[in-house]
Amino acid sequence: MPDHQETVLLSTFVNGKRRVKIIFHKGVLIWDNNKPPLEQHTVPIENVLSVKHDMSKSSGPHLEINPHQFTIHYSEKSKNDKWVYKNITLKHSDPLQVASWVKTLQNHLSKFVKRPKHLLLFVNPFGGKQNAMDIYEKYGKDLFALAGVDVTVNVSQRKDQIKDFLINHTLDMFDSVACVGGDGTVSELFNGLVLRECRLRKIDANNINENLPKPNKIVGIIPGGSTDTIAYCIHGTTDPTTAVLHIIFGDTLGLDLVSVYDERNLLRLYASVLSYGYLGDVAFHSDQYRWMGPHRYDYSGFKKLILNKGYNGEIAIYTDKKEVLDVDCKRSCQICTEKEMEKGDNCKWETFQGKYFMVSGANISCACSRSPKGIAPYCHLGDGKVNLVLVKHTTVLNNIRLLLRLSRQNAVVEDLPFVQTISAREFCFRALEDSVGKWNCDGEVQHQANIRAKVRCQLLTIFSRGREGNNSIKTTCCSF
Repeated sequence: MPDHQETVLLSTFVNGKRRVKIIFHKGVLIWDNNKPPLEQHTVPIENVLSVKHDMSKSSGPHLEINPHQFTIHYSEKSKNDKWVYKNITLKHSDPLQVASWVKTLQNHLSKFVKRPKHLLLFVNPFGGKQNAMDIYEKYGKDLFALAGVDVTVNVSQRKDQIKDFLINHTLDMFDSVACVGGDGTVSELFNGLVLRECRLRKIDANNINENLPKPNKIVGIIPGGSTDTIAYCIHGTTDPTTAVLHIIFGDTLGLDLVSVYDERNLLRLYASVLSYGYLGDVAFHSDQYRWMGPHRYDYSGFKKLILNKGYNGEIAIYTDKKEVLDVDCKRSCQICTEKEMEKGDNCKWETFQGKYFMVSGANISCACSRSPKGIAPYCHLGDGKVNLVLVKHTTVLNNIRLLLRLSRQNAVVEDLPFVQTISAREFCFRALEDSVGKWNCDGEVQHQANIRAKVRCQLLTIFSRGREGNNSIKTTCCSF
C-alpha cells in the first residue's frame, strides 16, 4: 500500500458558489462546507479514480488546461454492496495551489500498481437480455476512461469464441481481462485462460492428477446476463457500475474453480454450480424456449417441477470434514485466507447411493435474484471445497417447499429433512439406471452422466472488494 503518512495538504477552494475546506492527511480526503448546511465527506485515496485538471476553451479551436480548477473523481459505498461514482470540482485563484493538489494526489494514485492499465474486454451481445454492449457503453466506457484504463473491446460472434481467442492469441499487451455477459460468458473466459496456461506450460489438462496452472491475468466480471450468479456472489450485487469500479480499484480475491471430467477427458471448469437432475433438465429443455428470454427458466422449471422425476445414482465424496460451517463468506474472509494453505492430507473417500430429485455441487452460494441466499448459502469463494447439496426424490409438495425456501430472503434449505449438504474437495457421480439425466454446468448442458469433479483452490484471481452480505434484492420464482 502507498505510504500516506507524511503528506498533509490543507486548503480552501470554491465549489460552485460554496467555499469548501479540504484536507488530505494519512491517505484520506476530508472536506466540508464553511457555511450551513454543514456536510462532511470522507474519502480514502483508495476510493479515488483519478484527479484531473479541468479543461477550458481557448481562443483557438482546441481546449487547454484550466490552471485554476481541477476535479476529484471518486466513488462511495451505497446500500446493498453497491458503489456509486461521484466527483467534486474545486477552484482556486492561485494556480500553484491547484497544481500542488493535483500532482500530490496523482502521485499517490500512481502507487496503486495493481490497478489495471491495459484491459482486454470481451462483450457477448447475445447473452441474457442481449444488451451487453449497451451496458459497457453506459456504465463502463466513461469510467474506464476517467481512471486511465486503456480498454480493447472484443465482441464475440459465436459460442466458445472467447475461449478459443484466449487459448490461441497472445495476451502480452494486456495486464488483465474482463467480460460483459452472463455466467456462460464468464465460464468461457476462465476456461480459456486456464487451458491457455496448460498449453503454454505443456500440462495435460485431461489428467485429473495434474495441478492446473493459475492464469497470470486478473479477471474482471461485469454482469450482463439473465441471473448473473457469479457476479452477484463476488460483488454482492449485479449492479454494473459496482463491477466496473471493482475492476478500476484493482483489489482482488481468490476464486476456486472446479474441474469436471468424464472417464477420459476434462469436460470443463466451472465457478458456480454443477447440477444433475432438476436443474440439468431445466437447462436442457429451456433452450428450446430461448425466445421467451429469462422467463424460459420459469416455464421449464415449473414443468419439470410437476413431473417430479427422480434419478438413481451412486455418489463418492473425498473430504476431511463433511459438515458445513454456518459462516457466511464476506469481505476479507478468514476461512478463505486460511483454507488456501490447507492441502487436505486427511481426506478419505466415502460412497453412498440414493434416488435424487437434484444433486448440486456448488462452488459458490449461487445467490441471485431468484434465490437471495442461494442453494449453498455457506459456501466460500476460496476455501478449496465444494458444497454438495443432495435433494432426495420425494413429493411434488416437497419440491415446492424447496423452491419457496430458496426464493425467500433469509431462508436456507439445510434444515429441510430431505436435503443434505456435504463439504468435499472432490466428488464422483455414477448413474444407476438406463434413463439418465443431464448436468447443468454454469448454465451449459453436459450430456455425460458419469463425472468426477475436483476443486482447484483459488485458481482464479478476480477483481473485487468482496461482499458484505445480507443484501435485500427482489426475488422471483420458480426455477431459481
